[in-house]
Amino acid sequence: MNQYDVHIRGLDHLMSFAAARWSLLTFPEVRDLLRGAGRDRFVVLYDGNAPHLDGWCGLLTEAGYPATPIRALSGTGRTA
Repeated sequence: MNQYDVHIRGLDHLMSFAAARWSLLTFPEVRDLLRGAGRDRFVVLYDGNAPHLDGWCGLLTEAGYPATPIRALSGTGRTA
């Protein structure tokens, strides 16, 4: 499984976080959305070789949660 840091604004409340998470789960490669270290920083867990950043960030932005990629965690994007 891979992971990618994403900056997402507007997920301060549990309901908005849940809505954004469910939106991302419409992508078959996305396994979960987790809170990251710091405000507005989140981690997308996904399967596959490359993240679908344009799709993820575009969907979230259209849903009212402006999103921009930050970087892959630990340089490789892989989790244990």
